[in-house]
Amino acid sequence: MDTLENTEPRILILESDRKTRSMVLRSAVKGWKAAAVQTIGSNLAAQTGDLERLKSFDVILAGCDFSRDGSSNNPTLTAVRALAADPDNPPVILLTASGSEYTAVQAIKAGAFDCIPKNLLGKEQIVSAVQKALLSQQPAHSPSDAGASIRLFGYDMRRCLSNHQNVSVHVAFSAERGKEVVLKVLHRGRGSLSRDENFEQFVGEFKLLYDIDDPAVAEIYDFRVTSQYCYIAMEYFPLGHLGRKLKEPITPDEALDLAAEIAGALSIIHAAGVVHRDLKPGNIMVREDGSVALIDFGISESSMSDTSATQDQLALISGTPYYMSPEQARGESTDERTDLYALGVILYQMLTNEKPYVGASTETILGQHKEAPLPNLPARLAGYQQLVDRLLAKDLRQRLASARELVEVIDAVRESSLELDYELSATSA
Repeated sequence: MDTLENTEPRILILESDRKTRSMVLRSAVKGWKAAAVQTIGSNLAAQTGDLERLKSFDVILAGCDFSRDGSSNNPTLTAVRALAADPDNPPVILLTASGSEYTAVQAIKAGAFDCIPKNLLGKEQIVSAVQKALLSQQPAHSPSDAGASIRLFGYDMRRCLSNHQNVSVHVAFSAERGKEVVLKVLHRGRGSLSRDENFEQFVGEFKLLYDIDDPAVAEIYDFRVTSQYCYIAMEYFPLGHLGRKLKEPITPDEALDLAAEIAGALSIIHAAGVVHRDLKPGNIMVREDGSVALIDFGISESSMSDTSATQDQLALISGTPYYMSPEQARGESTDERTDLYALGVILYQMLTNEKPYVGASTETILGQHKEAPLPNLPARLAGYQQLVDRLLAKDLRQRLASARELVEVIDAVRESSLELDYELSATSA
């Protein structure tokens, strides 16, 4: 890698071994003619008492010996973790001895910018690592540019999936897990956390998903808070969401299978006392084995509470009105039958490749959810009409009572369909 000839990096070297310290010093000076390099025969843990002094450097190279302690509680890793919590602190490059792949993962997870085994130390390795660390310290972009300029320790950002207001969603490679994950990142402001409603909602979503801990929802890997970001690391789905699958027609049997899978997932979250309230194809992820997982619980509510939707909540979910229940459109309280209505819309869409209610404006669509007649399926799909009617009933008291009941009804529909197919085959014979 080419060096930055015009830069004047301030580099601190913390290494107890004199020979190693001298070699790193020579490499840094050769890499940057104008570099200001200071060396101390000490370790990082001993220097964290003077954070203001550490902040005066652009990058820190610190020795770390894992021979006595290879755990995440290694004193040097504890010091790295403390520095990484504040993005104003310089990045730390560890020069490791007696380490392994496991200790390297622990170091990256703790917040080390990079790890270089001492037996591989050379000018090229040192200059390259310092160069990358210096580039990572470029001024942060505004939240609106967050999708293009974010760095989180332990994650290699691959691509941005979405970026709205101060929340962005990314696919990243996790050094700890050795695979791609999804990162949902809240770009925090400078205010107090206790007054940050977005932060409270973020924490609430994490707790909800973590407490359910079932394949019915996306698996949660990590949750971190720093002075600059708050993020959730969760399961990545290479096949994407159900909306992708619906771009092509699917058979009625496939539609029923998917509806049963979704109903099963809903039964899990409903048993945990949670109503999703924003069920739609984009929030239903598909795994390679055909199972589904629900995501995006940002506006979910406990079904144990008896709170009505506020105008702010309605404004939040009105961006996707096609799947809203009549009670949501009226601003009334919701329960698990609200999610069943949304699943009824999805089932209709899977069967016909069309949405039951469309219009030129949100108000028009919501009005149809509240007052329009129930949609009729084509004659070839008449056998599914009663099921769709039970899901899309305007009065929630007339809908199926639970997701578990829906699974049973779908099984009954399957059986009646098989009997009909048998009768038709027998008649043809």
